[in-house]
Amino acid sequence: MARSRNIKPGFFTNDELAECSPYARLLFAGLWTIADKEGRLDDRPKKVKALVLPFDNVDCDELLQQLHQRKFINRYQVNGEGFIQISNWKKHQNPHCKEAASEIPAPVENNYSTGQEQCKDDKEEDKNGTESTQLIENDEVQEKHYASTVQEPVENNLNPADSLNLIPDSLNLIPDSLSNTQAADATCEGAGADVHKISSRYAFEGNIVRLNHKDYEAWKRLYPNIDLKYELERLDIEFSHEKPKNWFITASQKLSYQNKQALSRPVRKVANGLQADGFATKDYGQTEMPSWAQE
Repeated sequence: MARSRNIKPGFFTNDELAECSPYARLLFAGLWTIADKEGRLDDRPKKVKALVLPFDNVDCDELLQQLHQRKFINRYQVNGEGFIQISNWKKHQNPHCKEAASEIPAPVENNYSTGQEQCKDDKEEDKNGTESTQLIENDEVQEKHYASTVQEPVENNLNPADSLNLIPDSLNLIPDSLSNTQAADATCEGAGADVHKISSRYAFEGNIVRLNHKDYEAWKRLYPNIDLKYELERLDIEFSHEKPKNWFITASQKLSYQNKQALSRPVRKVANGLQADGFATKDYGQTEMPSWAQE
């Protein structure tokens, strides 16, 4: 099963690795993702090619041999079966503590395979690991717990996997992404900035209904027959008790209905323009004064 691994900057500047072909260098990085917790995998070139270089017409066995000859990997055999050990695995990779333990046997001292010499070199380099240059960002924690960089207890995991320590700045991708999208255009100058400066960008602001100046003016033109501010206040009270899924669409539909209803009401001409025909506007004539009021 493929796993996430860490690529250090030294991978691209290694002059010994540069002696290998480009496909061999790409294969080397790919081996990390298919290796187990101890940096081992089966030495099966066809299977390795299918997992790492499935779309390239290359000789995977020859590429593996390039890496083996330059001691980047150790190709060895145990009981007639071939395996691969990635060199300096514990120095440059820190697998997750919950990763399954390796089921592949480790290289043995009396192994007469082509990787016997590299196996000894790896052990000597591991002994001097604390003195060599480390490309792992959490060196201080590694020095305290260097004795077991792979199999560390889950309950006291002070040495997290490399996949969690790729680039410290990666946790700060875009500062603006943490801000509220509704207040993205509003800026506060100084510590004592007034909150009303932020809300002033709304032409109408209620508990639920909030319209910026652009939408407010558009609705005024769209619904000229109603008192927009009054209707918005009424809708805001209504939505506060029962909030719709999309208040903007619901409010637009209700305002459109009110605007049409206003057109259907009878109106009469007055000096100042149109006026609704209500009770106060009708002339009901004059009534005679009662006799008791005349005395």
